[in-house]
Amino acid sequence: MRVKSLTLGLAAGIIGGLFGVGGGLLVVPGLVLWLGFEQRRASATSLAVVVGASAAASARLAGDGSVEFDVAAVVFIGAIIGVWLGVRATGLIPSYWLARGFVAIMLASAIRLAFFTGESAGGDGVLGGAWEPVVLIGVGVVAGMLSSTLGVGGGVIYVPALVTLMGLEQIVAQGTSLAVILPTALLGSILHGRAGRVDWKVAVIAGAGAALGALGGAEIALGLSDVVRRRLFAAFLMLVAVRMLSRTRANLEN
Repeated sequence: MRVKSLTLGLAAGIIGGLFGVGGGLLVVPGLVLWLGFEQRRASATSLAVVVGASAAASARLAGDGSVEFDVAAVVFIGAIIGVWLGVRATGLIPSYWLARGFVAIMLASAIRLAFFTGESAGGDGVLGGAWEPVVLIGVGVVAGMLSSTLGVGGGVIYVPALVTLMGLEQIVAQGTSLAVILPTALLGSILHGRAGRVDWKVAVIAGAGAALGALGGAEIALGLSDVVRRRLFAAFLMLVAVRMLSRTRANLEN
């Protein structure tokens, strides 16, 4: 169990640090399929693991100047609102249609990131000026709602949105995304922990592995060109979209 937990955490951490996501997309299925966790317990424990990955990776990227903390703070406000709305909306909209909308957003973002040819995305945002706080809160709301209704990490929304709408450089968008994910995951893990849903033994071991892996993933990301980072992230989004669509389709058929 310890070796599996550590290995899972390392793998999730590398993905989190490399792409600016929490790593829950790997942790949750890993806990369920590899360690035999019940789905709800896996989701709760995953948040605690994500804390380790996001803390380590965001600290490394912040040291490189690749985190916009003022942007992260505004996005976090929206994320809190989105999570609350998502909890309220759960059950009102079929999860299959929510997933299809989410997949459409990811595919559109992937295409935008894959075919942008400039060396830096800085200054290429669609909106700016007085509208920026509104846009940032809106991004947080959307990511928070999708996170609470579909159980996915906000990074797959934060990163492409910050690049395409705000014009942030890819590595800065990833660092800022991790800075938003950290307090969100911490709050969620505390709440789930109080409810007795977190396996703290596994969370600590996997979280330690995730922190180490995230440092490595962030180091790799810093060594890549911005174009390569965007295109790798675009490929990651496409893989996540295909996986989510096939999973929700299977659930619908069952």
